[in-house]
Amino acid sequence: MADHLEDDEQIEALKRWWDENGKSTLVAVALAVAGTVGWQQYQGWTVSQSEQASEAWESMQQLLTSTEAGAEGDARELADLLKNDFSGTAYAQFAAMRVAALDVAAGDLDNAEGQLRWALAKAGAQSELGQLVQLRLARVLAARDDEGAALAILEAGGGAYPAAYAIARGDIHMAAGRDQEALDAYLEARAALLALGNPPGILDIKINSLGARLAATEEAAL
Repeated sequence: MADHLEDDEQIEALKRWWDENGKSTLVAVALAVAGTVGWQQYQGWTVSQSEQASEAWESMQQLLTSTEAGAEGDARELADLLKNDFSGTAYAQFAAMRVAALDVAAGDLDNAEGQLRWALAKAGAQSELGQLVQLRLARVLAARDDEGAALAILEAGGGAYPAAYAIARGDIHMAAGRDQEALDAYLEARAALLALGNPPGILDIKINSLGARLAATEEAAL
């Protein structure tokens, strides 16, 4: 229930966030500090911070693909470094999301929720990255049997990920035995995928299965 993005999808989302927000963020901060420090000095500091955060993130990614003993522990330490020393960067937020994924795999849903809430506080609920974090948080909450909180997040809407939000709602409804609500959510997700030019894939299997089950139930009730 609490599935997470693959590494390449996370990296792509990070790149997209930086392309859309990175430059404007730098400009806004630059204007704010222009009265006290020189732009050239600030620019050098910003580049240095970004490079260090990027290097830490890359090292963390490499550790998470390593089979060596202790690699995961070292990756977690790098995540803590990113969160403590580079908390304002998207790299830190993605590091928290990766740790949350590790926690989910280990069955530590409490810590996974904490990691995701930290990332959400830094990213902002309305940002594209924030919507991604909320999607993961909703699945973690659902796995913790906090269905109401999970659905509240998903029903608030995720404009950047409409299909993924709808699928998550459908999964929660189906797990609770609400077949019609699940089918409605899956059909919404299918429409969103087609609008984006993406094939529904396995989603069609879920839709067909639910449709057949509902039809059988209605027939038996006659």
